[in-house]
Amino acid sequence: MRARPMTTDSAPTPEGESSIPDEVWEQFLSDNERDIRASAPKEPSARARIVARRLREQEERAAAEGGRRRRGRRSGVAAPAAADTSWRTGRTDEGDRRTLRRGRLRGVAAVVLLVVVLLVVLSPGHAWSLVTGNG
Repeated sequence: MRARPMTTDSAPTPEGESSIPDEVWEQFLSDNERDIRASAPKEPSARARIVARRLREQEERAAAEGGRRRRGRRSGVAAPAAADTSWRTGRTDEGDRRTLRRGRLRGVAAVVLLVVVLLVVLSPGHAWSLVTGNG
């Protein structure tokens, strides 16, 4: 038995005619690759899908808890708990303060080290007398 090729058109086209309308064919010819890429649907990244799913789950939990905890809230959406935001990577106020303190400490240490090096380079005898206490 011979298999017949499958076609999507039920009516055969006459010999000289195309099955594609002229407007579609001209659009195909005039489009360049950049236009085609720009009009193509964009799929979100895996990270974006994960974040969207987590946010949806948080909203669902908040909506479920909203009936029980309406006191003192302006909207029906509850604030996320600290455990819910643990997956986020970012800067905290405590980390910013610690980084600022380290930067200041390093700056002061650099200035002191610079003064000591200059003292040793410019006057090694005087620097040695300061270290040994003989003066």
